[in-house]
Amino acid sequence: MENLAKLKTLLVKLAAGLAILTPVFFAVSALGSKFGLWDWRFGFGVLVRNYGPKLMMLTLVVALLALILSLLVKPRKGWLVAVLALAVPLAGMGYGKKIGKIAGELPFIHDITTDTQDVPSFTSAIISQRGEGTNTLDYVGKIDKRSKKLVSVEQVAAYPDIRTIVLSDDRDAAFARALKAAKSMGWDIVTDSPDTGIIEATATSFWFGFKDDVVIRIRAAEGGGSVVDVRSISRVGGSDIGKNAERIRQFRDALEK
Repeated sequence: MENLAKLKTLLVKLAAGLAILTPVFFAVSALGSKFGLWDWRFGFGVLVRNYGPKLMMLTLVVALLALILSLLVKPRKGWLVAVLALAVPLAGMGYGKKIGKIAGELPFIHDITTDTQDVPSFTSAIISQRGEGTNTLDYVGKIDKRSKKLVSVEQVAAYPDIRTIVLSDDRDAAFARALKAAKSMGWDIVTDSPDTGIIEATATSFWFGFKDDVVIRIRAAEGGGSVVDVRSISRVGGSDIGKNAERIRQFRDALEK
């Protein structure tokens, strides 16, 4: 019985340590990629996707054993610590399952635009920043690797609300509104050209420092007013899990305020 009590104490302490280590491990994996300590493929692909689930499973098993012994071996102490430790991997697994479900329901694409016929193009200002190994900027003819369908077809089906934005403002006023909205999004503005009606920016995620590039095109509309088209594309990765469409929606909301 004394040995079980010692084992219980050890497992409770180990569960608490693992519960602290697990979120720290994920945070360090992500921030290490963001600040250039290692490549995102190592931070996300190796550390998070490979070792992350194993660490959560280890924490789960240790915390569960600690909880069982805390309830069975007198004095019945440590069960609250074990429960809190158990909550960490369960929350992580629940979040991972949620993300997996979203990814499974959405097309495997990362390039979203309000105009799939006359797609806004990026200038050399953005192209020069993207570097080698990034996703192609070609939109026409781009195929969803999972469904083998055109990205334009998959996009329209998944995000039917992503359409050209029509404003009553003239082109100059619309450009000013679009630039103000873009700045309010917290993006890094790269191009700001009233003459061409082009605004380019880069959005950087807090975790991993993933960069998505945005181009906004403002043109005069026939009969007055103006039309605004937006394109948002991830530099790396296959599926954006709806982030680029969400970004365009947020910009549209900011523009229409």
